[in-house]
Amino acid sequence: MTLEGDGLGDHNDILPLPYRIALRWRRFDSKAIVSDDILGNIFGDGGKMNGKNRIVRWTIMCGVMATLLLGQGTLPAQASPGTEVFQSFTQHISEQIRMDKQAFAQADKCTAWFYKQMGKKPPSAAQAEKIHFVPISQSDTDIDCAQQYPNGLEEAREAFGRTQQRLSFSLTFFQMALISDRDDDYAYSTQEMQDVLEAFSRTYHSGQSVDQYVSQLVGLFERHRPEVQFPVLMASMQTLMDRGYRLTKADQTALNRELE
Repeated sequence: MTLEGDGLGDHNDILPLPYRIALRWRRFDSKAIVSDDILGNIFGDGGKMNGKNRIVRWTIMCGVMATLLLGQGTLPAQASPGTEVFQSFTQHISEQIRMDKQAFAQADKCTAWFYKQMGKKPPSAAQAEKIHFVPISQSDTDIDCAQQYPNGLEEAREAFGRTQQRLSFSLTFFQMALISDRDDDYAYSTQEMQDVLEAFSRTYHSGQSVDQYVSQLVGLFERHRPEVQFPVLMASMQTLMDRGYRLTKADQTALNRELE
């Protein structure tokens, strides 16, 4: 369709909104403004209003419509449900990682402290762990360790192994959550949501709310975390790998931030 021979009508779909409105006004002005019947139907005056007044009213109407439409175009963009689900899920795991790091740091520090009290060096296994953590001040160590582990070194060593396992599990689950975002857009698509749930033998249900999807994913983490069920987690990750999911550079960067 060509607009009055100006050559722009054929590309109306790629023009900015204000210009499209202007074109529609020009089209109406050139073809319909001369018809009392058409304007009479629009304004409902049965053809009683003269052409000049109708042009004024039509101009006002177009201005109001353009203002409303343009106002809608300037509203701030809202995060998609997929983005909210991904962020809520990973933030939940990240918070657990923070708590696990604190518990591990305490057990590690106290294990070393008990060895020092006995005049011995910690075994190499306790020194080889490369996970970073926030150091505990030396002034608090004596009181904290003696109170937290009244049974001494063996209790501290058991806590060291337990907290290390839990931290490793949380970090690995966080890695799985990153891998599940296949295209690294920080959002879960319908297919990605379906794949991660099915990897844990759960059923994906379409049309649920953001909170319901988040609850499902967080439930996977919380269901397997207390018993540190690595076999389930590793099997689920293998299922995702079999479907083409991979740990990308972006995933590794995000994971490294959790290790700091």
